[in-house]
Amino acid sequence: MAEVVKVGRANDRRHDDEVEELLLRIRGLVYARAILEERGVDKAALQEHTSELERLRERLANVVSGSQDFGAAA
Repeated sequence: MAEVVKVGRANDRRHDDEVEELLLRIRGLVYARAILEERGVDKAALQEHTSELERLRERLANVVSGSQDFGAAA
């Protein structure tokens, strides 16, 4: 029975780590996009950041909701 608890905790830890990593990446993209906007970079570069941000937000929502349909998740 103790092994089941350890595995559950390990899975919880991996889940928490993935959520934290996704949040960190999302924050970084938000800040980077704001800096790029201030510097006047072209719209294509901003769109790349926006697209990646949307993808990561969707991935975060899937992880948090427990969805197993991760598709092409990185």
